[in-house]
Amino acid sequence: MAHPVRIRVLEVLRQGEAAVGDLGPQVGPEVGNLSQHLAVLRRAGIVDARKSGLSVLYTVRDPEVFAVLDALRVVFGHRVDSMQTVLAADEAGGPPGPDRGPGPVGA
Repeated sequence: MAHPVRIRVLEVLRQGEAAVGDLGPQVGPEVGNLSQHLAVLRRAGIVDARKSGLSVLYTVRDPEVFAVLDALRVVFGHRVDSMQTVLAADEAGGPPGPDRGPGPVGA
């Protein structure tokens, strides 16, 4: 799940079942190996696939996956906010933040 393409696929599937042809334009035209990412998600048991005519339709197996994605978004959102605070203090010549260590030697 850690790959950005896989996360985008899951976000699209949040809306419901979709075929590869439907996923491609929504995930991004630069993703030429979308089927490989879907295969990884299938092997991990995160998505299910079913054949419908000539198409293979994908769906998320357990909707709790979306709770995990939402929680990660919150955690990383806080981390980004923290990093922006540290960078702003650095640009202003302020003291090091809690995650930045003691600062330069001799300071």
